[in-house]
Amino acid sequence: MKFAWMAGSRIGSRSYNEDRVLTLHSREAWLLVVADGMGGHLNGELAAQMVIDTLSHRFELGARPVLADPQAFLREGVDEIQGALERMALQRRFPEVPSATVAIALVQRGQLYAVWAGDARAYLLRDGAVLWHSRDHSTVQRLIDCGQLSPEEALAHPERNRVTSCLGGIDQPEVGEAGPLPLAGGDAVLVCSDGVWSQFGDAELARALTARPPQRVVPALLQVAERRAGERSDNLSAAALMPLPDDAAGAEVLDSAQAPEVPDALGATLESEMLAAGGGL
Repeated sequence: MKFAWMAGSRIGSRSYNEDRVLTLHSREAWLLVVADGMGGHLNGELAAQMVIDTLSHRFELGARPVLADPQAFLREGVDEIQGALERMALQRRFPEVPSATVAIALVQRGQLYAVWAGDARAYLLRDGAVLWHSRDHSTVQRLIDCGQLSPEEALAHPERNRVTSCLGGIDQPEVGEAGPLPLAGGDAVLVCSDGVWSQFGDAELARALTARPPQRVVPALLQVAERRAGERSDNLSAAALMPLPDDAAGAEVLDSAQAPEVPDALGATLESEMLAAGGGL
């Protein structure tokens, strides 16, 4: 299968960017990762970078050209990251273990596998709708599950940024896991930090990635999310992948360093198109 993909990150209104984003591929396997260093904790950017370094090393060693056991790769990768963060804190005498939320998507042989911890998210989008997305480890998600809060109310809740799991930290992480989920032509896979998804409804994200190449959509989503959040904007990171027909020509693998800055007009055009489709962006 051929794919188009794109990744990007923006600092938002913060003084520095604690997010890290990764896209890697072999001939037959693709890895998308967003790691969000936890604000309010020491060395969040070190935790996010540890996620990227560990998974990229493991992927490069194991994807020959596919991973023998995708689910084991993801589980063992998360365990290795947790151990590495604990050792880092001990060796450097940090007062706390650096921590990050994470969403990881692995695609091979037409299947999606995902793991996550915290409120970074992974999505599978199909036919203009969210077919599946990861379930947050957060205080507001627990309230939603108990029927005490609606998803719309959660976006404005004072504890909306409080997560109940992460990699690093003082407790063993609760890690979500999904897959294998079969992919179909026209599907899109998205991983993003909470700075991105918190500014969009599910239907908006799905419409944005329907029949549009990730190379155009990801930068536009980041720009629109940053503008919507305004002075409260968190760091924003996302990576998206879309299967293409086998006879597709000219499809390129891109990353944020290779892609030009998207003009503001593209974000405005994307937003107006989705507003016209109903429900707003």
